[in-house]
Amino acid sequence: MEKPRFETKTWIAHYIYASGDGSALTRTRKIKAADYDAAVQVAASDSPAREFVVSVYPESDDQYLGLVRGAAMRMSGQGDD
Repeated sequence: MEKPRFETKTWIAHYIYASGDGSALTRTRKIKAADYDAAVQVAASDSPAREFVVSVYPESDDQYLGLVRGAAMRMSGQGDD
C-alpha cells in the first residue's frame, strides 16, 4: 500500500520584534508546510527574538507592501491605527 502524500504549500511569515535598543525590527521568511497551523508552529520555533509578533499567510501574487512596516510603526506608537 502506498503512503498518502501530503501536499505542502509555501507560507510567508512576517516577524516584528524589538532590537536591543528598543527599536522595531522586521524579518520575512518563507515556510513550507501542509497547513496554517503547521506553518505557525514552524514560524514560532524559528523566531528571531524571544518576544515577537508573527503573521503567517499563504504565498500569493497579492501585494502586501507596507503591511509589516505599518504594524511595526503602530506597535512603537509612531503610526495610526
